[in-house]
Amino acid sequence: MTVFSRWTRRLGKGLRKLYLFEWLALISVATLILFFSTQPVMTQPLGLALWLFKRMAFLAFLSTVLVVLMNAWNLIFRSRDQQRQVLQSFEPRHASYWIDAGRIMISFSLIQTTHLILKAYIPLINSGNFDALLWRLNSVLGAGHDPVVMVLRLFSAPSVHRAFDILYSSIYFLALWAGVIVFFAFLRGRSRIRFFNSFFVMWQLGLLLYVLLPSWGPVFTRPELFQEILMNMPTTVGVQRQLFLETSSLVAGQYNVIIRFFGLAAFPSLHVAVFVLYSLWAPKVGKVWLWWNVVLIPLILIGSMLTGYHYLIDGLVGALVAACAWVIGKRTLADS
Repeated sequence: MTVFSRWTRRLGKGLRKLYLFEWLALISVATLILFFSTQPVMTQPLGLALWLFKRMAFLAFLSTVLVVLMNAWNLIFRSRDQQRQVLQSFEPRHASYWIDAGRIMISFSLIQTTHLILKAYIPLINSGNFDALLWRLNSVLGAGHDPVVMVLRLFSAPSVHRAFDILYSSIYFLALWAGVIVFFAFLRGRSRIRFFNSFFVMWQLGLLLYVLLPSWGPVFTRPELFQEILMNMPTTVGVQRQLFLETSSLVAGQYNVIIRFFGLAAFPSLHVAVFVLYSLWAPKVGKVWLWWNVVLIPLILIGSMLTGYHYLIDGLVGALVAACAWVIGKRTLADS
């Protein structure tokens, strides 16, 4: 057997041991390289990757602390024999736990880098726009009445606007990262890997639909509907102003615009998808965690229309994306 054939066999064995999310990471890197080699843009993907990697390392640290505290709490009120059993099942004692944590962090950094950069540069990949179609589908779902307009009329109080401004622009991100920490800490072994398989599949399925069916969202195509309500949403207005600047600059051929919020993409709503996916996995954690995520789904769906980012169809398809990702993730590995 030649050196080349031995090397090929070892490579093949190594590739077969990769998790699904690691395959997604490799495909993401290849896609990003292809994009930058064919498009007239300048950015710093390595800087973004490092930025994300540092935050994932911090999340992994918090998750580890949570696991330690959880097991320490279990030790306090147990007999000595029971304490030995708890220590035997203490995952951070095993090298495999830390190896998986590192694989998750690296893959997240690569996948999210690709997701955010390609989302920002959608106008260069596909110059089409499907907002008109989404408006029509919205009316069909509302039996002739537009659900976005109905939400604007139903939630018309300024105090409600301010509450959703905080929910959609701030609390969402806290809840998103909290979910990553909780699932990392409370799921064990292969269940943890299956969750992250589904989590990363969800983001990249969403990206694929972003690229295939580009759309800006209601607030950017019919801004007159949102002029009054946005007076009570300062955080949302600031973000939307920057998003419009980024996307409109790219459409106008100004490729070196500074990217801060990574572009416009209405269809599907991954804000909704995140909490649908969390709800599907939540029974493995507990009832309180399940109900927390279930309650967030309609709130985020309403907020997505109230702020003008999304149509109703975006949220419904986002939920479908999450369900598909959940099924794929569940079937990738058997429980250990």
